[in-house]
Amino acid sequence: MGKEVIDCIEKEPDLNFVCGFNQFAGSVCDVPVYDKILDIKETPDVIIDFSHVHLTLEILKYANEKHIPIVIATTGFNSEQEKILEESAKTLPIFKSANMSFDINLMCRLVSEIAPLFTNSDIEITETHHRNKVDAPSGTALLLANSINDAVRWKNEICV
Repeated sequence: MGKEVIDCIEKEPDLNFVCGFNQFAGSVCDVPVYDKILDIKETPDVIIDFSHVHLTLEILKYANEKHIPIVIATTGFNSEQEKILEESAKTLPIFKSANMSFDINLMCRLVSEIAPLFTNSDIEITETHHRNKVDAPSGTALLLANSINDAVRWKNEICV
């Protein structure tokens, strides 16, 4: 996803990719990539995070300290970590989604509109991933399940 984000940024004349943060230091497109967040010299206008829960929390701490808005597209947070995000959102602009795809967000809207029509039906979400998938069920499956739950307000457990 990092490469996709960079490609999108490079297509926009008003945007600049100023630095990256990864487990390996180096450079991408002649832009520095740091492996230690405290080594970052640049001050971005916004942080875009497609990483891992533990890195996201480290990045969020940095964003809070520097007062930098953040886009979070990482999934797999537990309830305690979600509370950390909610607390940060009280003082820091945060845009968070389990899936940034237009298609998936459209699907969420559609399932939230049709779910209430299935009054005598069970709803099950089935997904397939590689065996090493870190967060299962995926953030996308949970996003869809929450869209259904919010629409029907039954708050029953949805099988994912």
